Amino acid sequence: VGTEAWRYVAHIARGEYEDAYRVIREANPFPSVCARACDHACEQRCRAGTSGGDPIAIRALKRFITDRIEPSAYQPVRHEWEEGEPPRVAVVGSGPAGLTTAHFLSLKGYRVTVFEAEPEPGGMLSCAIPEYRLPRDVIKKEIDSLLDDNITVVCNTSLGEDITVDGLFEDGFNAVLLALGAHKSRPLGLDNEDVPGVYPSIEFLKAFNLKGEQLAKGRVGVIGGGNSAIDAARTALRQRDVESVTILYRRTRAEMPAFEEEVEAAIEEGVTIETLVSPTAIKTTSGLFSHLECVRNRLGDPDSSGRRRPVPVQGSEYGVELDTLIVAISEDSGVDSITPARSGGIEITDWNTVKADARTLLTNRPGVFAAGDVVTGPNTIIDAIAAGKKGAVMIDHFVRGEELV
Repeated sequence: VGTEAWRYVAHIARGEYEDAYRVIREANPFPSVCARACDHACEQRCRAGTSGGDPIAIRALKRFITDRIEPSAYQPVRHEWEEGEPPRVAVVGSGPAGLTTAHFLSLKGYRVTVFEAEPEPGGMLSCAIPEYRLPRDVIKKEIDSLLDDNITVVCNTSLGEDITVDGLFEDGFNAVLLALGAHKSRPLGLDNEDVPGVYPSIEFLKAFNLKGEQLAKGRVGVIGGGNSAIDAARTALRQRDVESVTILYRRTRAEMPAFEEEVEAAIEEGVTIETLVSPTAIKTTSGLFSHLECVRNRLGDPDSSGRRRPVPVQGSEYGVELDTLIVAISEDSGVDSITPARSGGIEITDWNTVKADARTLLTNRPGVFAAGDVVTGPNTIIDAIAAGKKGAVMIDHFVRGEELV
């Protein structure tokens, strides 16, 4: 996103905390969110760390600042639209990518309407990341600081059901940004995956975060090794009728894509992590989930991801008695459920993501752009924010009739 990390760290060293906040906020509209839930890739590039020592704790310093300085300390430069009525842009999705685009277009004088399928804005920030990692009041405060007279948020409105791409253009919008995120958990592809007691991780997390529903009970198993699996496991552990939580992952802990600090926190809280295990069958009793059949793995040759492929060990099959199973192997955009007539004929890839030009974010349809996880698949918050910033630049070029690149 272009944050000058060195610059705000230097301001902190000098005790200039409001100046440090302004440096962070100028580049990043979600400083408090990133201070808590970012993958802090900046620390991997820190010269203090790459030259033999430990990197500067940049994310912790950002947290130090955002916990102390109010958003009002930063007043962005705003521009009025100079000629005639301001253009109107529709943003579908109110996660970090969509709201970032809305914010930066608003600063340029655009009128932006953000459509959100859930009852409140925030996307995965609000519905999937647990409150212990990202408090709801922090998200609300951050989003409220972005919303202004140029931005209208319309909730409980889904693409393909309540609105369509064609309908948005017919309503007079000059451009559309698709920023739907990746809100659909990928299935295991096993029989009985839809029986009571088995839940996709995003559905499980949304039920708790948005409605306060506690779906987990007894002995809980979580399939997967990413952040969604860790979030589901730690959320389940906090639910009243849960006895134990076990994460089942097909590779070793070294290959787990989840943040290392989140894995360590889960273990400290009492989550058991069983590695080199793959589920093979979901079993039921009287129509209810009863246990999981698994097989042990060994690591084989590296696959396309660069990680060693899990290979089943013959004769190692065994059963796991469970009361609740949460499937968290990956997330999907869900755009395949939107018919071409409703989605405006937008092309999608073989990975069920929206096909968009990497440089311009433009889809196959003029005036329709796409950004964030709906393009990349499940990704980091900071990447979504970066895509949202680029989306604002590209939409501005498009509306003004300028070259996109």
